[in-house]
Amino acid sequence: MSIEPIRIATRRSELALWQANQVGAALCQKYELVLLETRGDIDAESSLTEIGGQGVFVKEIQQSVLLGRADIAVHSAKDLPSKTPDGLCIAGFLPRGDVRDALVGSTVEGLRLGAKVATGSPRRKALLLSMRPDLEVVALRGNIRTRLGKLESVEAILVANAALIRLEIGGYVTQVFEPEEFCPQIAQGAIALEVRTADNRIKDLIAAIDDIDTRVQVSAERAMLGSLGASCSLPIGAYSSLSPDGITLYGMVASQDGSEIISALMRSPDPERLGTEMGRYLLDAGGDRLLLSASH
Repeated sequence: MSIEPIRIATRRSELALWQANQVGAALCQKYELVLLETRGDIDAESSLTEIGGQGVFVKEIQQSVLLGRADIAVHSAKDLPSKTPDGLCIAGFLPRGDVRDALVGSTVEGLRLGAKVATGSPRRKALLLSMRPDLEVVALRGNIRTRLGKLESVEAILVANAALIRLEIGGYVTQVFEPEEFCPQIAQGAIALEVRTADNRIKDLIAAIDDIDTRVQVSAERAMLGSLGASCSLPIGAYSSLSPDGITLYGMVASQDGSEIISALMRSPDPERLGTEMGRYLLDAGGDRLLLSASH
């Protein structure tokens, strides 16, 4: 009897296909890709906030698994809302890639006064303006090669370094920001695998490739997101690291113009408790005011 291939649901972009094929290869099982378009893919002009922000790159993929049309949903973990839909669970993560952001076209110091820099991320915009408030930051959407093409009309673009590395186009990078100076997006660089909660066969297959360090890190960061009650399309960021003493989590909330950043550094052996406490602290320290302002 032939074994049916594992059906992996993914977006159609070059990077999404790379991620899905990495999952298939890691499983060492016969697989096929279920190619889908999300709302975020169909409307590539509007800002993410305008078309719903949270979940615009994942809902259709999640639905395909819930309806039994696919067995695994593969996501860039940074695109996932803090709440997982009923009937689904995040069954595993591949080893995390580079968490850092990269500038293409110029260094920060090399940008002329008032230069145009493009990014689709409120977090990247806020952090860049905190360094250089004179810059004009313009909206940027589309797949990674489309974004690189925008260099004809702007002096630099801000993107995730992991995307450039995975597509083997890292040679375009002119500056990479360390997490301590430019806080990454929550779960940046991680690839998440969602499955039906009741599908024990697929869950067992994924458990064999689940990267525990990545799971712990992303759990802390996503717990912060949930505690903030915020969308990943707002100017927030987090980065966790592991040590023999437990987990260290850096979290931040910023104003849209980068003039105010509230941040903290905490440690704990419990990732979810750590993230929850971080979110509460940031809200109490004024993050609630900044998030309310950014969402209007």
